[in-house]
Amino acid sequence: MSVFDPDGPAVSLGNSDSIFPNQLAREWSCRGMPSVIVTSTTGNSEPPDGVSVVQSQGFERLSTKIVRKLSNPVTRRLERFLPRWQRGRYSRRTGRQQPEPWEWYWVDHFWDSFSRARAALALRPRFVFAHEASSYGLSAALCRGVPRIIFPWGGDVFNYVESSIVIDRITTYALRHVDLVVPASVVAAQYIRERFGLSEDKVQAVSWGVDLHQFSRASVEHRATFCKELAIDPSSILVLNSRRFRPFWGCTPVLESFLQLAQRTEGTHFLLLTGSGAEENVQAARRRIEGAGLASRFTFFMGNVPLSRCSEVMSVADIFVSLAGRGDMRSSSVLQATACGGAPVILDALEYREMAKQGFACEFVRPDDVEDLTVVLHRLVTDEGRRSSMREQNRRYVTEHEDHNRQMTRMLDLIGEVSRPYQDRTIR
Repeated sequence: MSVFDPDGPAVSLGNSDSIFPNQLAREWSCRGMPSVIVTSTTGNSEPPDGVSVVQSQGFERLSTKIVRKLSNPVTRRLERFLPRWQRGRYSRRTGRQQPEPWEWYWVDHFWDSFSRARAALALRPRFVFAHEASSYGLSAALCRGVPRIIFPWGGDVFNYVESSIVIDRITTYALRHVDLVVPASVVAAQYIRERFGLSEDKVQAVSWGVDLHQFSRASVEHRATFCKELAIDPSSILVLNSRRFRPFWGCTPVLESFLQLAQRTEGTHFLLLTGSGAEENVQAARRRIEGAGLASRFTFFMGNVPLSRCSEVMSVADIFVSLAGRGDMRSSSVLQATACGGAPVILDALEYREMAKQGFACEFVRPDDVEDLTVVLHRLVTDEGRRSSMREQNRRYVTEHEDHNRQMTRMLDLIGEVSRPYQDRTIR
């Protein structure tokens, strides 16, 4: 019996606590497709309405468990050794001194791939969609007999693969053995074709766009309410760090620049989204801020902030900063904050240069140059006309190029094209 069912569920392979699998599964559910997230993680969050979660642990074969356990002492040593052995290569190719700890993990994901694939195929899906190529891509590649799609997140194909030859081989195998690869970046699409030897048709850039109803500029009344809630002077210029507060996402130069700007200007307030796992960085930042006597000028939003709260924070920001480096795609958070009317200050990267060709208005800054960032921010803080013109230009840009519904329709059209041969075989 065929494992492919054109009326079966759309299956996401990914972390059920992550925003992207939930967002996409909800989108499919709203379009009338039963949607399931298959995961090997123990989730703490409730899935969106109409979306179910299947834990894959119960689908692991006894033989896999035995081999996994017996090989564990060797594979764990190899997992830790390879990043040290390949540190020079990693540094040359990424421009960074060493990988982040999560970039070189592969043992658990490798073994979990088999049970995830079995769990997904047991659902007789219409297609499987892996979120992140290095961690979940192999699971999709193992789902033979159904349409298989991988969504690279950026760091996986640009950075993780350079930290360990095993991750390189796993990722390359996964990308070559699926039907469609859909990075959210035109620059990444070209890189993936060249780096992993894939055809042009197989790799299609699809921006996730932005929900223009959920992400929009706050009214004067709503901004006043927001500021009152957090004891912020409503006349302040609000400057937002829109990315995680971790070094990989540029938290160090952001903090230094924000401190300098706070000391140079009176009417500014700084909003910082931290994301998960940033507690130590935030504690150190708070000590710096309190030591400078500026605690009343900084507000942190701790942990994984719900999307509704993110949109609220973004909607009041006058300026926002994104300093994610190599591996950054056409970031959803950048598009969302742009749609909310904040003036973008972006680390100079090829993908955002491509967006600028289409009308995206932003200020580019050099990597790890605190003074450059501070000068650009100060210029925007003191130039309301520039902020206003950028807001209007970006309103036109996101409306024309980044509408979420149109982008999701295009993604489903591409999935439909690679699904057609499976449907034809089923009919025969």
